[in-house]
Amino acid sequence: MIKNITLEVSLKPFYDLSDTGIAKVCEKIYFQWLPLFKDVDILSIMFWTADGSEILEYTGNMDDRFEWAKYIGVANPEVYGKIEELPIKQLSIHHAPRLYREDAPEYTYGDLRRVLQIMRRVFAAHGREIRLGATFDPGPEFAKSPFKYQDHQEICMADTLGQGDLKSFVCCYSILKADNKSYAGFPDGIEEGTPLGKFLGRQAKHFCADMGFDYLWLSNGFGFGLETWGATGAVFDGESFDASSCGEVKEKIFRFWTELRKELPDLPIENRGTNLSTGMDLSSDVVPLREIYAEVPGIAPPPNSPWAALNGDFGMELAGWMSHIAELPSNSGYPFRFYTHDPWFINSPWLDRYGRNPHDIYMPLSITRLDENGNPMAPDHIEFLTIDNSYGELPDQVPDEVIPHIKAALASIPDTAGPVIWLYPFDEYHDMTFAGEKLEEVFFGDWFMRSAINAGFQVNTVVSTRNFKAALDSGACRNNVITAPSAVADTPEILELLAEFVTNGGKVLFYGPIGNDKLKSMLGLTEAAGVSGELEGIVNNKSIKVLHNPLYSAGEIDTVVAPGTTDIELIASVTAANGSERVIALTRKNGKGVFGWVRGTNSFTIKRGGRYPDMHDPAVWFHPETLMRTVLGKFGYVCEFDCRNASQELPVVVSCYSNNALYVSAYVRDLNTAERLRYPEGAPVFVQTETWLEQGQALYHLPKACHLECRVFVEMADGAVKCREYCPTTPEVSRRLEVSGLNNATVRFRPEPGYEHSTQILKNPGCAPFLKGDFPEQKIEHDFTGTVITCRNITGTLLISW
Repeated sequence: MIKNITLEVSLKPFYDLSDTGIAKVCEKIYFQWLPLFKDVDILSIMFWTADGSEILEYTGNMDDRFEWAKYIGVANPEVYGKIEELPIKQLSIHHAPRLYREDAPEYTYGDLRRVLQIMRRVFAAHGREIRLGATFDPGPEFAKSPFKYQDHQEICMADTLGQGDLKSFVCCYSILKADNKSYAGFPDGIEEGTPLGKFLGRQAKHFCADMGFDYLWLSNGFGFGLETWGATGAVFDGESFDASSCGEVKEKIFRFWTELRKELPDLPIENRGTNLSTGMDLSSDVVPLREIYAEVPGIAPPPNSPWAALNGDFGMELAGWMSHIAELPSNSGYPFRFYTHDPWFINSPWLDRYGRNPHDIYMPLSITRLDENGNPMAPDHIEFLTIDNSYGELPDQVPDEVIPHIKAALASIPDTAGPVIWLYPFDEYHDMTFAGEKLEEVFFGDWFMRSAINAGFQVNTVVSTRNFKAALDSGACRNNVITAPSAVADTPEILELLAEFVTNGGKVLFYGPIGNDKLKSMLGLTEAAGVSGELEGIVNNKSIKVLHNPLYSAGEIDTVVAPGTTDIELIASVTAANGSERVIALTRKNGKGVFGWVRGTNSFTIKRGGRYPDMHDPAVWFHPETLMRTVLGKFGYVCEFDCRNASQELPVVVSCYSNNALYVSAYVRDLNTAERLRYPEGAPVFVQTETWLEQGQALYHLPKACHLECRVFVEMADGAVKCREYCPTTPEVSRRLEVSGLNNATVRFRPEPGYEHSTQILKNPGCAPFLKGDFPEQKIEHDFTGTVITCRNITGTLLISW
């Protein structure tokens, strides 16, 4: 259940600083978003006032003017170094910021406080209390900042933007130099060696109390390391890992939080987090997220990153979010954030970057976690970045179009674990990093999962190793596939639970290098001399080439099938130039269940100091990340793509269950791709679609973005099948589905809970009220992830009513 809606807004709409002008803007915001927040307990409005320098520079004087976010482009372009001397219209807005309007007003702290007071008053007049949030951003983008880039350059330690002489991003564990200026929290100036956490905390306490803010938001990864936007950081430079610095860096980051909280003990703190994942942040910047969650009071977990709207990396968004919510602060929910407008860089993602396609609503809102009782837990906060555009406009089109999709996604929010559960080693990754051990493996795991999701691997549910036993005991994992990095095998209790799960009929898909002898034995593998670099290979009898860099991929490939091993299906192998063959993917039966394993290669290169990896050219190099999807197909969950060439970008697909229906949400990057789908129940026939069944799979040409309900699955010979919504026609029926084109088919139907025994299935129906005719035998089955009604030997049309 959604408890809080946050509307993020800049000061740009408030260009008329008369009381009437301010109130008019507040009224518009209220009525634009009322359809979404009217039934929600808490409404928050978060102000992008400037870049946080208004907090750092605050003296307590309401008449002081401050620099605010009145620009389009990077407000402090000096971070890029020398800029060409050209007319402003010939320069990028990153190098030459422009005022958003010629008559942009000047703001005093008193003006800001008045805006907030009027905002509260307008909403209160409609019977609505609101929370108001302040923001702090570590970068140079939003407002001019003499504090960061002139007076205290020492706090800028990261090269996140640009490679000039001036560092661009503030680091949370930086130390301030002496300053004799008077500040609200430091009236006698800043002493030499004052930690930034202490200074920011005390300044924020005064600023928020005086302005009337109820919480503080830390933006763009602030508080979570040195380089919060990229793959490299304090202990990884793209070429090597510095394990010796892990302890020191961890303590620096955690000290920031303790110092901040000491000065700011009661104000709730929310945050953006990094663009990355828990494992990525640990292996590059030693971010102690576990300790922050456990020991810093009043902190919320980060939402999904908005960067997928910019770079299309939805695998990063989803894997990163799941890794951050595998565990949570005590008594905390977690937020979902959607990128509607950008108030700084002339883009409104809903209208342009997404092209009004709702994939970044439906895919993230198909994600869930399993809590300490094994129960599914969906997000309970929704945040909108932002409700105004770069010109301070509040176009009605965006809430009018976005709100229905949000409501539709919430109506089908996951209420049980999905087909694939990611068992996430939240504790193990922290322990490995803090011990300075296996940083390469911590790095490898999440990057590999990110690329697997980008290649169509369907995973929507995350459970931490800490919560895993409770999830098993609750029955949440029954008949689901569990996927996990091989690192979990080093926790004996977890490996024992997984082994028992498979023995009793479960399916487990491991990925990554195998250092644990017991796991090697379970998989039927043994160690051999490692191979890496350019490798030839075979996948499903097809020749491939793989480029395996041991730095990014947790070592060389060093496994072969142990002599005498049985019950193995070898899926892929590679061969080095010296003829040495190594296994990279297989399945092995064990008891009633089956293990799967993919060695994994991170198919990319990272430039020294680079932000994101460059993927290997798929026209030249096979990406082993796709093998996760291949092995999942061996478990009954087939998701294959028909592409015109190897360079086509693959769809991102997320499957979840809600109200006992399967929902498939997808983003199809290239519409020249066709999708072939099958689940253990059969080929999915989505409501209001037609599909061609071929070799047991449903062939689709999905649109750019979709969120499809499936209750009907079919097994039959090749042919066309259709599922359409049929009107109820009688008061005793709430819903009907018609399935046509069946030819001696087995049809499986997933009924809504409570209708397992009252669902009526009529073959070749006549006229309403559909009480007479051929009612085939219905068998209720529980061998799938949810209850299924099965009818066999069906030819013609079925009308399913409940």
